[in-house]
Amino acid sequence: MLFNSYIFIFLFFPLCITGFYALTMWEKPDIAKAWLIGFSLWFYGYFSPSYLLIMIISIVSNYALTRVIRKHPNTKAPLTVGVIFNLSLLGFFKYLDFMISNLNFVLGTQIPLKNILLPLGISFFTFQQIGYLADVYKECKEEVCIECKDNGTGKSDRFIDYALFVSFFPQLVAGPIVTKKEMFPQFATLSGRRPDAEKIGRGLTLFILGLSKKVLIADAFGRAVDIGYSSIATLGRLDSFLVMIWYTMQLYFDFSGYCDMARGLAGMLGFELPVNFDSPYKASDIVDFWHRWHKTLTAFFTKYVYFPLGGSRKGTVRTIINILIVYFLSGLWHGAGWNFVFWGMLHGVAYAVVRTIKRRSEAGNIKELTGLNGENRQKIKSKYNLLQRLSRIVSHTATFLYVSFAWVFFRASSITEGWALIKNMFTGTSTGINYALADAFARIDELWYIVKFSGLPNVNFPLAHNLVMILFTLCALIVVFAAPNAAEISGKIRPRVSGAICIGLVGIWCVLSLSEVSTFLYFNF
Repeated sequence: MLFNSYIFIFLFFPLCITGFYALTMWEKPDIAKAWLIGFSLWFYGYFSPSYLLIMIISIVSNYALTRVIRKHPNTKAPLTVGVIFNLSLLGFFKYLDFMISNLNFVLGTQIPLKNILLPLGISFFTFQQIGYLADVYKECKEEVCIECKDNGTGKSDRFIDYALFVSFFPQLVAGPIVTKKEMFPQFATLSGRRPDAEKIGRGLTLFILGLSKKVLIADAFGRAVDIGYSSIATLGRLDSFLVMIWYTMQLYFDFSGYCDMARGLAGMLGFELPVNFDSPYKASDIVDFWHRWHKTLTAFFTKYVYFPLGGSRKGTVRTIINILIVYFLSGLWHGAGWNFVFWGMLHGVAYAVVRTIKRRSEAGNIKELTGLNGENRQKIKSKYNLLQRLSRIVSHTATFLYVSFAWVFFRASSITEGWALIKNMFTGTSTGINYALADAFARIDELWYIVKFSGLPNVNFPLAHNLVMILFTLCALIVVFAAPNAAEISGKIRPRVSGAICIGLVGIWCVLSLSEVSTFLYFNF
């Protein structure tokens, strides 16, 4: 089931939230949890009933492993088994065909591909459960787990809480990836929970803003991007550059839109999910970008891969190797293809280079300031401040263009196809914009009406389509670089009639635009 569908907006969620609050107000927290689990299973099974069995097996197996970990806290074997089980499950469904195709290429064999249907969200709920297992093991080792102290006889996380933790529908399919520490304390406070008008208002605002990102912006860019990637050979220089920028916009508005809707839905139910995006295209460098983009995935790799590898504690060379390992795995996590690995390594190399330069620059600045008197130190600081202001625009622009360049390979079906688009930017024809690309924006009726009734004399159709395309692209760029993000807007909103009317009108606009329903991009990963 999609958030951006009539059945979800007008049937699924109204039933879910009504029944949930009726049960919590009746002080039946376990039944309320079961209610949410039931709706989560409906939500997930709506895509394909066969998915349910896989997820249920995963939940039951992992919970059983946590019981073993707690009963045997002095051995790491249950955790190791759990990690292998989860990665094997993920590898079978997501990477088996990838491994077979590479084996056929290297050895010249002809092993037939299995064409296994990838269960939606398996990358997300698999990582979430691996993180849970690791957290439980850590609790036992640090002797903060009551059950470990009592040799399995004390109180621990109950199965109903764990099942809700994994299956909670707002973040089940595409994140954010949440942790035990973030969610279980919230599950313990359901008894007597009542609808909070302010929380519901903020949650509804987040949901509508996220829905508008997806339906009104991301899908519009997506139509043009699909046309561009289906006919790369015919694209000129400007066409290729625009397709690159449009996909950069599409991916951000699509994925951040999903996460905003997830946080909004959870908020209306009284739960708080972590912010997954913090205006990433405003990043000053690639390190800053990964502190803003898909923050929960970055946190997972940092906590469960980078730190166990040694982090930055074993010298510069080892730190760089650890960074490259993390981004190799990040690329592979996103998709079973060498183009995703290449995308990950592009970010890994850039991250390692920028991080090393920043560390050395900061160390040099401190050394230069050491030993100076107050007046000279202030002059040095002023010089650095001036240089920072002058370089900020260049740094932001370079980061955005590099990230956009890397996204080309993320979207392409192969590294070769990605290079073809990049090559066109420098060697393609210098003719005007491909009419088919501009025509893709003509389906945005609202902007078309603005142009049509603008009073501009003798506006022909090709020119009007170009104007709509340019206007739409510029507005999206302004939103990305200058506007506050959805989390900031929802956090500042106050109960006012004017604000409610504006959000309501945007919501109506989105609902009227649901005729062409499309899935979220991260459903593929």
